[in-house]
Amino acid sequence: MQNMEYINVIDVLVIISLAFFYVLLIGRTIMLYKKGIRVWVLGTSVKRLFERILEGILLPLLLILGGVFIVIMAFHIPLPEVISEHLIKFTWIKYAGILFCYLGLMLFLLALISFGKAWRIGIDEVNSNELITTGIFRFSRNPIYLFLDLYFMGIMLIYPNIVFAVIAGGTIIGVHLQIVREESFLLNKFGEKYSAYKKQTRRYI
Repeated sequence: MQNMEYINVIDVLVIISLAFFYVLLIGRTIMLYKKGIRVWVLGTSVKRLFERILEGILLPLLLILGGVFIVIMAFHIPLPEVISEHLIKFTWIKYAGILFCYLGLMLFLLALISFGKAWRIGIDEVNSNELITTGIFRFSRNPIYLFLDLYFMGIMLIYPNIVFAVIAGGTIIGVHLQIVREESFLLNKFGEKYSAYKKQTRRYI
């Protein structure tokens, strides 16, 4: 517990944000599971090796590693200097990072509400019978992916080291590639309805 004395307000807000994310993620997953709905469908529609790596390995790995390193940094667990050294020295940038994180979490919460029982993690070819265009989806076609981008960009600003630079960059690239895959699937699934939705609503915001 020696490192606890070094935890500041920013660290506490980061820990709260991470806990809130996992409560939403796990809680909603359990709620839907009890209703007989399988939320986690990562890799079930994957046919090509690249897609299998992207959806089944890369994105989950980034989320897991991201969470682990967030805890390490928030509790100031010692790391080699080459990993923990801050690339940006401005303290005020941390507050911008906190804003990014909590704006992202609000998007995540609103997206879960708008999705209702239709929420899935991955592409569900069997049960994707409803195109959600209401609620937060009126303003962004991908609010959950936008949340991931905002959250990890925010964490990178709070702890601007090489690890979070890589995680944030990998998340942004991985998310974009996954969005392109899902757009292709939704266009094939819903045709003109999705095409019209694309024209009136931006991919991100």
